[in-house]
Amino acid sequence: MPEHGTREPTGTLVDGPEGRTIQIQRTLSQPPEDVWAYLTDPELLRWFGTYTGDPASGSVQLAMVEAPDRPETCVIEACERPSRLEVTLTEPSGAGWLLRLSLDAGEAGGGTDLVFRQPVAGSGSMAGDVGPGWEYYLDRLAAALEGEDVEAVDFADYHPALREHYTPDAAADTES
Repeated sequence: MPEHGTREPTGTLVDGPEGRTIQIQRTLSQPPEDVWAYLTDPELLRWFGTYTGDPASGSVQLAMVEAPDRPETCVIEACERPSRLEVTLTEPSGAGWLLRLSLDAGEAGGGTDLVFRQPVAGSGSMAGDVGPGWEYYLDRLAAALEGEDVEAVDFADYHPALREHYTPDAAADTES
């Protein structure tokens, strides 16, 4: 593990149909079905958090690892096993975050290309705090898939070190 604050960002801010969007891509060595299980099975999802409720109802209460005492409503917008998961997390304030994950079989066979997207247009400097968080959680996913200790993935390695990379003005300067 790198020293605190030395983690390199892997995502970018991109402009698309929904405006500015955080996009993070990862190549995982496991097949899409295995990655899918770690995204949807409550026992395997512990790298990210816990949920209560029945996903078949279209909504659950989700508590993330870094905010276990603040569960949020998670509305399942799309669930296409094992390639596409879209959810909206709704904070108690009513603000919602649309999160998209797509999984494709890797070109080399046997692996998975994962793409995470979250539109952040109109959210001010939110991307500077949210982007590093998603880097952290996706590294926890990779660790869980590899059978490694997810608790060894330390949030202090990501935030505030990656904050500037995901701050819209700073990111716009690095995309050209």
